[in-house]
Amino acid sequence: MSRQDLHEFLVHRLKLKNITPEREELIASVMNEGRRMGTRTVVFHAAIADRLGLNPSDHKCADLICNETGPITAGRLAEITGLSTGAITGVVDRLERAGFVARVPDPEDRRRVVIKGTEGRAPDMRHMFLPMMEGMAALCDKYNNEQLALIAGFMQGCGAVTEAQIAHLQQVKATPSASAPSNEAPENLGHSPITGRKR
Repeated sequence: MSRQDLHEFLVHRLKLKNITPEREELIASVMNEGRRMGTRTVVFHAAIADRLGLNPSDHKCADLICNETGPITAGRLAEITGLSTGAITGVVDRLERAGFVARVPDPEDRRRVVIKGTEGRAPDMRHMFLPMMEGMAALCDKYNNEQLALIAGFMQGCGAVTEAQIAHLQQVKATPSASAPSNEAPENLGHSPITGRKR
């Protein structure tokens, strides 16, 4: 997006009044760095997946199961990722053959089956993230507590915006006549649709 396009977007689409050139420059910088971070994240996870012998979609599903959601049903995994139940079956089959996950009875309802990370390969995946964690911890050490709280709050807000757009795109896929997304943040942003946990 060119600077002129961004100006038109901010002033005419979002109706931001009396926005100064300095603030417009800062917003442009935040948006550009966010886009670049998204690209870097995709490339980083593709590299991790390649090292683990997985394709990117399988890797992200394994990452969700092993590091975020814990044991989960195939239906819920399909709901979170936006993949079809048939595609999720293929993903879980491949991850199970590779040793990353296992299908086990649900301890709360043994009539159901859940997918959980294994003790064999899940540590391999966590080990791949250690250098990134070390780098992020070193970066955080450069900021005081108030600054870190501000950064964390901004990142949580970015996550909420992203999750709202994911939900909108999935709704449009299911109902092509769905209306355009609102510029306002949804009311249920206190809980992540991925984990269900309060942010």
